[in-house]
Amino acid sequence: MLRTKVLANLLKDKDTRLVFLMANQVRIDYYKKEFNGPRMHYEVADFTKKRGKNLENLFSKLKYLLLRTETTDLRRRMKFEENGGRLSYLANLAFNRIFARSFIRRIVRVLDYALIRNNNFKAIFEKYKPDVVLLANLFDDPEIHILREAKKRGIKTIGFANTWDKVTARCIWRLLPDTAIVYNDILKQEMAEHNEMYPDNIFVSGIPQYDLYFREKPASRELFFDSIGIEPRKKLLVYAPNGKYSSGSDGSMIDLLHSLIGGGVFGNSEMLVRFQPNDSVDKKELANRPWLKYQIPGIRFETSRGGDWDMNSEDIRTLLNTLFHADLFICHTSSLSVDAAVFDKPVINMKFDLGNISQDAFNTRFYRMTHYKRAIDSGGIRVVNNEQELVDWAKKYLNNPRTDEEGRARLTREQVQFFDGKSGERIGDFILKALNS
Repeated sequence: MLRTKVLANLLKDKDTRLVFLMANQVRIDYYKKEFNGPRMHYEVADFTKKRGKNLENLFSKLKYLLLRTETTDLRRRMKFEENGGRLSYLANLAFNRIFARSFIRRIVRVLDYALIRNNNFKAIFEKYKPDVVLLANLFDDPEIHILREAKKRGIKTIGFANTWDKVTARCIWRLLPDTAIVYNDILKQEMAEHNEMYPDNIFVSGIPQYDLYFREKPASRELFFDSIGIEPRKKLLVYAPNGKYSSGSDGSMIDLLHSLIGGGVFGNSEMLVRFQPNDSVDKKELANRPWLKYQIPGIRFETSRGGDWDMNSEDIRTLLNTLFHADLFICHTSSLSVDAAVFDKPVINMKFDLGNISQDAFNTRFYRMTHYKRAIDSGGIRVVNNEQELVDWAKKYLNNPRTDEEGRARLTREQVQFFDGKSGERIGDFILKALNS
């Protein structure tokens, strides 16, 4: 969000002061290099997830059990098949079926607010006395306690659902802010359904990090291809591995695509592998493939997948150039499918693994997730079930890039919704309106 127009819009009000809460000094030092000024303040806050208090543990667990979607059912089943524990699985399933209802969630939120005491952020509130609190990750308990402190003091609160999947894939919000910001009308409906927020209190902004796609001019093809070591006359296939969520077949997939390209199956083409910014990369696998052209975007503050990470301005520009100049994207269940569709680039999702792995393998099941099924139903993402389908559709897209363009247009209408490059400005204006009202 800091690298969007949200920050610039907030700072245009000369009376606005911004306070950023960070988990540690390492993060503060990192962000202060790029975002600093007399009206910008940083504080280390306690974002550790504490356990040990029975009531806190109870409400923290209830936020998962009280969300019922296809995705949560899928995750519950996968956890059981991976770790066992039939009794626990059946008990959680039964509880979910009985209690995952709107009126129960409302009651639980009232009890959560009334019974839980947390003073982790009291000193920060007393020091800065904020007028508005913006919370960008209310799926995690620490930010819930920031919200708790703000509500206790009667301070205006805004939640930001800055993801397209967690509303149906993760959990409910334990407490509700005064208003919420979401990307699109789909998320607005889901927030109302699963978190009991009134539609009038949900603001649809568009995706601020996509503003760059509509505002900025990409580098020339020659300059970009020179930076990745590929000849500009070649067709560019971008493969995005599944990472640690895969069943260990990413290397085999890379080798398969390399073999197909080397054999001339896709004509005069080359592959660029773009690893996920929120995952670690096995350097040994890279060393075993000295021919591989790849990108490893982002900086990781944690070693776990999905942990705290960031893409700097250079990473974002590289992504823009990659999206603009690529001819075909091949990936799994990834938001990169939506990014590519913004540029009307064909997208193939692989719903199969290589080797002796069943069709219902761990990572192929994610195509059943609520948010991703909706994306596939748009017709903008081509799902292939085996190697031959992959070859056939890749050749078709490379020969005629306009294939499935209507589906990609629908996908972006539904998921992106705004194409004016002003989503960040809308969010900034919305926050300022709350600040000045």
